Amino acid sequence: MERRRAARPVERAGSGGHWGITMVATAPHLFAAFFAAAGNFIYNYQTLITGAAAIGAAWYAGAPVWRQLKDSNLQTRIMHRETLAIRLREAEERAARVAKSIDEPLWTAQRVTSDPVGEPIEIGEHDAHGVEQMIQGALDWYLVTLEGTEDAPVEAAKTALKAALKDLTDTLSDVHWPAWNDQHGEDYSMTDDQWAEVLQRADEGAKQASAKVSAAWKANRTLKDAQQGTIDGLRKQIAALDQSIARNA
Repeated sequence: MERRRAARPVERAGSGGHWGITMVATAPHLFAAFFAAAGNFIYNYQTLITGAAAIGAAWYAGAPVWRQLKDSNLQTRIMHRETLAIRLREAEERAARVAKSIDEPLWTAQRVTSDPVGEPIEIGEHDAHGVEQMIQGALDWYLVTLEGTEDAPVEAAKTALKAALKDLTDTLSDVHWPAWNDQHGEDYSMTDDQWAEVLQRADEGAKQASAKVSAAWKANRTLKDAQQGTIDGLRKQIAALDQSIARNA
C-alpha cells in the first residue's frame, strides 16, 4: 500500500492566518524593545530624573512652610500697622492738647502787648501778672514730663519753645514784681541801688514783652510744624503698609 503524504498548508495571500502569525510572533519583541528603551532612558538621565524628583519632593514638603512664612510675614505687617496707628493717634492727640494749652495764653499775651495794627505796646503790671499765671506751667506735662520721648525735630522744637516761654515769663515777672512787693520785706531788704535795678528791669520788661511774645509764637509754630511732620510721616508709612497688606492678603 502506498502511504499518502500529509497535505501541506497553503498560505493564501490576504488570509488572516499569515498576519495573525506575524502579530503573535512580534508583540513580545515590541514590549521587550519598549522596556529596554525605557531602561536606557532612565540609565542615561538618572541624575536629571533624580534631581527633578528631589526638587518636586522639596517643593511638596516646603509648600506648607512657605505658606506659613508668608502668613507670618503678613501678620507681622498687620501688627506693625496697628503700632503705627497707635503712634499716629497719640501724636495727633498730643498736638491738639499742646495747641489747646498754649495757643490761648499766647493770643492773650499778644493782645496786651500789641495794638490793633500789630505795633508793640508796653504791658501793664496787672496784665503781666495775669499772662504769666496763664503760661506758667501750662506745658510742663509736655515740655518736662514727656521730654525726650519724641522724634528729634520735635524734641528740638520743644526745647526751643521751653526756653522762649521761660524768657517770656521771666520778663513778665520782672514787670509786675515791684507792684506787689516793696524795697524791704519780712525776709529781705534791698539797697537803693538794688531797688533801682528792680525798677529798671520792670520798665525794660514792659517794653520788651511784645518781642518776647513774638519769639514764643515763633517757637510755637516751629513745634507745630515738627509735630505735623511726624504725623505726615506716620500716615505715609501706614498707607504703604496698607498697600503691601492688600497685595499679600
